[in-house]
Order: sequence, then C-alpha cells, then structure tokens
Amino acid sequence: MSEELARIRSRIEALGMNFQFMGTMKTNVNGVERETWILEYKGDQFVYVAGQKNVILGWDIDQCSLGSGVLDKLQEECEAGYDYYQNNIEDLRAYYEKNITKAKNDGDFGKVETLTLEMEEEIECVKGEWIDSGCTSWENFISKWNENLSCCLSPLRTADIGDMIVEVDSRYIEEDAPSLIQAVHSLKEGPFTLATEDEWEYLCNCGARTLFRWGDTLDNVLDEIYNVGCVSKKNEITSSVLNQNNNFGLFISYNSYKMEIIDSTQYTKGGDGGCSICGGDGPIYVLPCYTAFYRYPVDENEQSLSKHYYSYRRMIRLPKKNILL
Repeated sequence: MSEELARIRSRIEALGMNFQFMGTMKTNVNGVERETWILEYKGDQFVYVAGQKNVILGWDIDQCSLGSGVLDKLQEECEAGYDYYQNNIEDLRAYYEKNITKAKNDGDFGKVETLTLEMEEEIECVKGEWIDSGCTSWENFISKWNENLSCCLSPLRTADIGDMIVEVDSRYIEEDAPSLIQAVHSLKEGPFTLATEDEWEYLCNCGARTLFRWGDTLDNVLDEIYNVGCVSKKNEITSSVLNQNNNFGLFISYNSYKMEIIDSTQYTKGGDGGCSICGGDGPIYVLPCYTAFYRYPVDENEQSLSKHYYSYRRMIRLPKKNILL
C-alpha cells in the first residue's frame, strides 16, 4: 500500500462508520491513470474521490470549444436528418400524386381536391419538423445546437472541491416523493448527504474539460444512446461506452431516463426522464442530457416525483485536515 493510500485509509477510518476496505481500483480513461480505494458500506459500494482546487466547471458556447470528433459526428447527424426529411417529403408526394392521378382518371375531381389539400398539409407538417430539427443546413443545425446548449447547461465557473466518499451508482428513490424540496431534505438526513452541483459535475467529468465525460468523440455512443432501455437482442450494444465507469470509478450520466437528485431544489442532473428520446427530438436535444453540465429544471413544488425516474447518490465529505499516521 502506498503512503498516500495509507493516509486516505486513516482518514476514512476516523469517520467511525465502519466502511469496509475492499481493495484498490485503478482506472485509465483517455490516458489519465488513477488509483483509489473501493469501499463497502452495508453491502453497497463506494469509492474515495480526491478533490481539486480551482476546477473549471460548466460550459460557455463562446469560450469552450467542441472537439473535432464531436463536430464531425454532429455534421453527419445533420446530413442524415436532411436526407431523412427530404426522402420523407418525396415519398409523401409520390404517394399522393399516384392517388391523385387515379382520381383524375376516374373523373372524381372532388377527391382530387381533397387529396391535394391533404398532401399539402402533410408536406407542410414534415417541413415544420424539418425546420425544428435544424437539419435544413449545417449552419442552422449548429445554431440551434448552440442555442439549446446556452439554455440547458450550467454557467462556466471555478470551484474548490474537497475529498469525498461517493456511492458508485445512483439508486432510485424508494417511493414517489411529494416534491423536490421534500426529497432533497429527506435525502440529506445523515450520515450521508447529496452532492452539490459543483461536486456532481466534478464527479461526472473528473475535472476534464470536455463536453462529454468519455471525451471529445461521439463514436460508438449514438447508437447506444438511441437504444437506451431497448430489450431486443437485435439492438444490443456489444461495446458499451455509457455503461463503463468513469475515471473516478463511478457510473454516472449514462441513461437519460434517470434523473439524479442533487443538493438543489431547482433542477436535477443526468437526464430528462427520457422526454427528448421518447419525443424523437434528435441529437440537438438528446445529447446534452449526457453532459455533466446539463440541468433538468424541476418545479420545486412539483407533486409526486416518480420512483421510476428520480435517483440519488449518497456521499460524505471528508474533513479537510489530514489525519497523521
């Protein structure tokens, strides 16, 4: 055992909570290696997370740059969306024109008029969806992308983060909660507490300055995101990115259906309850759910937070002063 790990163990033992030391874990994400303690408390797994001073958190579209891997994949998504809507309109037009021609040949000009109006209405509806998707051009797409990011991500800032013991995965609340205020209050009743937004973002991104915790790429991620919750073996993802632990050993921000309660009565982190995916909103609205900086606004007095969507992660802040061996 290294001298540093021995110090960490001494500090954790001083809490008097009977954490069981299960050994050390090494992680290596994007070339950054870390080693930490794996702990167990009443059968549940935790890890020690070292803090950091002056860590940069949040996102600003004018000051923070997207990696080329993300931009390239976004452009591919834009082009795919363009082809999808264009083909949809062409298919609709071909379908209606075939039936309009038949109606003309039958001399049913009333039906010709009805079909013509229906065709125009359906095509206008598809065009509206096309415009909303941003896929009419790359310029429109990236403009809508930036507009959405500026609305749903936390602001750029710095913070000092202390050392913590953190539950490896979040757990769903045991029963529907009457409101976010009451859920936050009850989940902070000792000995554990909830992470602040600063702490949660640090835990998710491990201090890295990429929009996504796995790095500046969307390779091998989009199919997995769009198939979250899919039970068909045909669509199983064999090489998971979302379900890998991050560089702190945590499973975090991997399912947009799972909204994680933090020490805030205004918003949750980690997802939107599946709203964007179920609504077929596309990458502009789906992908930001998977960033550390995403905020899902919740009415603090909203009635009945569902136990099937809202989760929380237990944590303890270690005292700042080191305990000497």
